[in-house]
Amino acid sequence: MADVVLKNVRKSFGRAQVIHGVDLDIADGEFVVFVGPSGCGKSTLLRLIAGLEDVTSGDLFIGGERVNDRAPAKRGIAMVFQSYALYPHMNVYDNMAFGLELAKSSRSAIDAKVREAARMLQIESLLDRKPRELSGGQRQRVAIGRAIVRDPKVFLFDEPLSNLDAALRVQTRIEIAKLHADTRATMIYVTHDQVEAMTLADRIVVLNAGRVEQVGTPLELYHRPANLFVAGFLGSPQMNFIPCAVSRTDADGVQVQLPNGGTVTVPVSPAGVRAGETVTLGIRPDHVKVLDQGALAGRIALVEELGESHLLHVDIGRERPLTVREPGDSRHEAGQEIGLSLDGAFCHLFRESGGALPLLAPAGSPTGRPAARAINAA
Repeated sequence: MADVVLKNVRKSFGRAQVIHGVDLDIADGEFVVFVGPSGCGKSTLLRLIAGLEDVTSGDLFIGGERVNDRAPAKRGIAMVFQSYALYPHMNVYDNMAFGLELAKSSRSAIDAKVREAARMLQIESLLDRKPRELSGGQRQRVAIGRAIVRDPKVFLFDEPLSNLDAALRVQTRIEIAKLHADTRATMIYVTHDQVEAMTLADRIVVLNAGRVEQVGTPLELYHRPANLFVAGFLGSPQMNFIPCAVSRTDADGVQVQLPNGGTVTVPVSPAGVRAGETVTLGIRPDHVKVLDQGALAGRIALVEELGESHLLHVDIGRERPLTVREPGDSRHEAGQEIGLSLDGAFCHLFRESGGALPLLAPAGSPTGRPAARAINAA
């Protein structure tokens, strides 16, 4: 296995620059997920690592060796694509063995590797079937098995679950997580699905318009987003954002004025913050509490029943309603007037530039928000 290091990596197509100076260290055996909206450059970055696209400038290292000019087949990587790309005329065994046959491996070595990969993926009974006889999830497991038998230094996954239905996505996601636990291989995984990112990753790389917005563990990014983009992208439902004005600052943090006159004090650093400054308060739906009277008041516009919980969409007189997650056994209905309490310990404040004000609370405090490690590329 091997580590992967990117140093000021840039990629341009003609005059259009799509990757802007990415610096990233991926440790040996780490599972790293690239996540971001469509067009953010995550698949392009993966293709640069694979050698399917040429690096315009910067350096790319795999296992300590610079590979900018090395062919994909010589990089020690194996890639699993969104499309299964299986040979329709070959059975599962031959599809998995084909790359090893091209590499002139012995028949006994090929057989051992194919059968071991099939055992890991629980597809031993499918080895004699053709791709047309398999379900989508089974085909994707064959594609993953074809990568496993190559014993690569690095596994690359380019949105491998996007063609599967919801149930198969969950099942195959679990299988990929087990594969990483069994092999401890270095894995880089691209997805636009934040649930996949949060459940699979040791660390997440959030990309936006070809730039790295933040790098960290799933909980670091969830609890301590570096900016408005990361805060809004990670989390389902999305974090609530409320424009506010700073009313005062002191050693306890920053107090802001809410739209209907209430206030909340957020334990963030007041350094450089002035009274009257416009900021954005962010709070996740799980941390908004329903009361008879609260810092905010509104009318329930819509109730989404989810079984174990339900989502209230509350009109507070702003363009976008506030989303509140309530237990499934609570009773609310559209048109009901309610009060809302915002716990400052779970709030975030973002300046007009989009950057988050750093939290005063240290790691392990009652906020439950661990310290973040943010990397912002130039």
